[in-house]
Amino acid sequence: MTRSRWIDLLKLAVAAGLLVWLVARLPDPAALWQQLLQANKWPLLLGAATYASAVALSAVKWGILLRAAGIQLPPSRLLTYQWIAEFFNNFLPAQVGGDVLRGYAVAADTQRRADAAASVVIDRFIGLMVFMLGAAISANAVLIWGKPDGSPFSPEGALFMRFAAVGSALATAALLAVVATLVSRRLQGVVERLLRLLPFQHRTLPLWTQLAAAFAVYRAHPGALAAAAAGSALIVLLTSANIWLIAYAVQPGKISLVEVLVVNPIIVFALLVVPLSPGGLGIRQISFAGLFLFMGAGYELGTAVGLLQQFMGYLVSIPGGLLWARGQPHVPSQTILNPGKHAR
Repeated sequence: MTRSRWIDLLKLAVAAGLLVWLVARLPDPAALWQQLLQANKWPLLLGAATYASAVALSAVKWGILLRAAGIQLPPSRLLTYQWIAEFFNNFLPAQVGGDVLRGYAVAADTQRRADAAASVVIDRFIGLMVFMLGAAISANAVLIWGKPDGSPFSPEGALFMRFAAVGSALATAALLAVVATLVSRRLQGVVERLLRLLPFQHRTLPLWTQLAAAFAVYRAHPGALAAAAAGSALIVLLTSANIWLIAYAVQPGKISLVEVLVVNPIIVFALLVVPLSPGGLGIRQISFAGLFLFMGAGYELGTAVGLLQQFMGYLVSIPGGLLWARGQPHVPSQTILNPGKHAR
């Protein structure tokens, strides 16, 4: 068995172990199954629609950035690539897999590798920045005006909310600095001077110079960056509505949309920084359970929501898997097994 197969099996084992540990901590594991079966189907269907809408909007937002770089692709093709990327996101260890595929597909279409990579990178950082900004705004709003239902915070919940407010604000500032570095001529020069002082500059410096030239186009298109940020804000609302609708389907009124706006970006961030299992399986459910517990919505509800959202992600991304199986686009197997290699 190859090394990559062993790694895949290890990741599946990690996911299974996390799920077993999570369910074992429930007071009544059998009740979880009943909650899942008895969940209201109509909010779940609406939640699936918001999930699919967020995927489609992601393709539109990415297309704006590509057009700013002078890359014109039909909306149907961008939607195809985005849906295949969503399939990769749900079945690979981290969402980086989908980003690699998007960049690879556009580069194969246009032979403009640096511009394709730049569009994906800046799209990712703008999206993360807006997600964390949404968490910072929501957390501060809840701290100032209290929970929407008027109930008090537990000591742990109040501490978590303060941590979320400060942490998400700092993360927003850090991501904004990254975006500024990517598009600012002066900051790009600072990075170039730093790279000249580091080892392997003969490899890193030409790559940075090429990418800096690709990012330079966005200095002349601030409207495209603003439109991408606005699209990301709408995606934050859609994905948060997805989580809120799932929670409402299981236990109506247990958690508000504003509170979901606090935890949603944190879960997205956790899935990116802890890529231990395919599609975040296990990590996602633990994140939901812990954050819902801090918010006062309950460990059990968080576990149920995490499982249902994972299953919903699998269902919604199935069309992407079918498109990829049909060869749209063709992606070599080494791209799937070693996405980092092709991201460079």
